[in-house]
Amino acid sequence: MRSAVFWSVDANALSDADAAALIACLSDGELSRYQRFARVVRQREFLLGRVLLRFTASRTAGLAFDEINIVERPGRAPMLQFPSDFLVPIEHEFSFSLSHSRGWVGCATSFDTPLGLDIEALDTSRGIDAVGNVAFSAGEILWLSSPPQAHKIAAFYGLWSDKEALYKLMSPIRDVAELPELVNGSVRQASGVGWHAQACILADFAVSICSRYPLASIKQIHLEGTAPPAWSRQLALAAEAPSAPL
Repeated sequence: MRSAVFWSVDANALSDADAAALIACLSDGELSRYQRFARVVRQREFLLGRVLLRFTASRTAGLAFDEINIVERPGRAPMLQFPSDFLVPIEHEFSFSLSHSRGWVGCATSFDTPLGLDIEALDTSRGIDAVGNVAFSAGEILWLSSPPQAHKIAAFYGLWSDKEALYKLMSPIRDVAELPELVNGSVRQASGVGWHAQACILADFAVSICSRYPLASIKQIHLEGTAPPAWSRQLALAAEAPSAPL
């Protein structure tokens, strides 16, 4: 039974003091990239994204936060480095994917399957028809013209998010100049050869997780606060809470 976890955190809540404290967690390569961002919101998305990645990897692998190292790779996703004596069982494969939008940061993790994650804010002011005519295939454009106007924004961003997540899933293993069609005839596709897409819940956003293998479940965890100690306390309290009666 393959599974994944979708972790989310609000970087808009990050104060200057919190940011200054978290910067100490970054490696030299991460710090160099952090300093190149001109916009504060983008700096904070990057900073909290790298801290969130360390936190989720340490929780998933059962390691201490400071045992996880991140190596920046220009033009590619960052690479996680585990301690030399940490061995992932051969039947498992640790995978992660990061995404951000409008200050929100998400990280998908799994020990069962490679992943691609995308988060897109539902921007009602965007000219989605013009963007869709450039980004989507003829079949996808035709499908997008069918929903009522009230549902068109969600349909557009759901399609866009699936495409972005699918690109992240497939780009490490093959040329993705052409992504698979997400509409077959008039039917919206949620899976194909080597990929399976599922939506996650985040208010006012479209969130897509694409996996190489089907997922039986995706656990969603929204982390309160902006620092690993607060997140650890939140998870500990959740673990101690009594289960709801059946």
